[in-house]
Amino acid sequence: MSITSGVATLDTSWQEQNTVAFTPGVLTSVSDMVTEVGKRLKRGTLSASTTPTSTDVTNWCHRGKEELAEIKNFTFARRYAYVTLSAGDYRISLPPDFNGGKIRLKDTTNDRYLTYFDPDTFDMKYPDPSAETQRVVLIYTIKNLEMFLTPPPDSADVLELEYERSGSEATTMDWLPEMERWRVTDFATAMSFYSLHMWEEGDRYFGMWTNGLGKAVRADAKRKWLARRGCLNVFQEHRLKTYQPYRYYT
Repeated sequence: MSITSGVATLDTSWQEQNTVAFTPGVLTSVSDMVTEVGKRLKRGTLSASTTPTSTDVTNWCHRGKEELAEIKNFTFARRYAYVTLSAGDYRISLPPDFNGGKIRLKDTTNDRYLTYFDPDTFDMKYPDPSAETQRVVLIYTIKNLEMFLTPPPDSADVLELEYERSGSEATTMDWLPEMERWRVTDFATAMSFYSLHMWEEGDRYFGMWTNGLGKAVRADAKRKWLARRGCLNVFQEHRLKTYQPYRYYT
C-alpha cells in the first residue's frame, strides 16, 4: 500500500471589506518608521549596505506588528474579509493572516449568519459535504486552515468572515493607530541596537516596548468593558443567542 501526497492546493481569494485606515500622523508608512529608527541610531540614512540594513529594520517592524496583533484581544486585531463562492464550493482556504480566536461567518447574499459545528460533529453528520444537495449554505466548520461548508451553495454567494488577524499581511500599518506604530518602532529600534551589540541602548528601547505593550493591554481591557457595560453570565449569553422575541404579522 502506498500513500500519494496531494499536490492540489487551495488558494481562495479573500478581500478586506470596508477597509478602515487611521489618519496618518508622523509615521505614515513602514518607510517612515525605518527613517525614525535611523534617526535614533544616529548612523545616517539606512540602506541596503548599512548595519543594520533598511531591510532588517523593515522586518523588525513587521515582527513588532505581529507581536502587537497577538496580544490585542479586543481592538484593532479584528478584521472583516469577504469571499465570493462558486456553485458547489464546500472546501475553501482561510485568509493567510487568520489567527483563530472568536469568529463569525455571514452569508451576505442571503443575509444570515451560518452555524458553527466543531469538526467532530461536522464530520459525523456530514462525512461528504459534496454529496449534499446544493442550496443555501447553513453550517460551517474549520479544520486546520481550511473551512468546510454544508450544504454547498447553488450560486455565487458572498460570505463575510469576522476574525482575528495575525498581522502578517505584507507590511501594512494603516490599521494601527499612531501610538501603536510608535510602539512597533521602539521594538525595531531595540533590535537594531542589539544587532550592533549596543546592549544598554537596546535594553532601554526594549523596556519602552514592553511598557507600551502593558499599557496597550490595559487600554484594551478598558475599551472592552466600556463597550459591553458589564459582563454576561453563561445563562444570559445562551438566552440572547437562542431565543428571539415573537413577531406578530398582520
